[in-house]
Amino acid sequence: MNNTSATITKHYYIHPEKLLYFSIGAILSIVIFSGMLSCYWNINLISYVPDKSLCLFHVLTGKQCPGCGMSRAFLLLGQLRIGEALQINLFSVPLIILMLVYFTLGHIPAWMKTKGLASISLFAVLAFWLVRLLNIWI
Repeated sequence: MNNTSATITKHYYIHPEKLLYFSIGAILSIVIFSGMLSCYWNINLISYVPDKSLCLFHVLTGKQCPGCGMSRAFLLLGQLRIGEALQINLFSVPLIILMLVYFTLGHIPAWMKTKGLASISLFAVLAFWLVRLLNIWI
């Protein structure tokens, strides 16, 4: 018997919900940290965000996608500058509320999983993107 050809490989599987929970926790931590830096030490993290976009759609087309500006908007929300966050990305406030609900409860409530709400949300994102593409408002 020759065991040299047999190798043992371990595959580690991270459950998608645990990964989502960790990611949301990391984002919320950055938002809270941004607020603390701004409030206690008068450090504005927005000034450290580069002007160049990492968004592939924006780099290729010069237009903004529905997610463009979300990082800056989250940092502004951490500083409780809600109006400015909404100006940068309209979906920053609803998304942070959804993240807080998910992080607090550990799951998305059943009423948020309805097809009607999902359809309305998808329509809102597409309408927002169309407005951005046509430079009508933002």
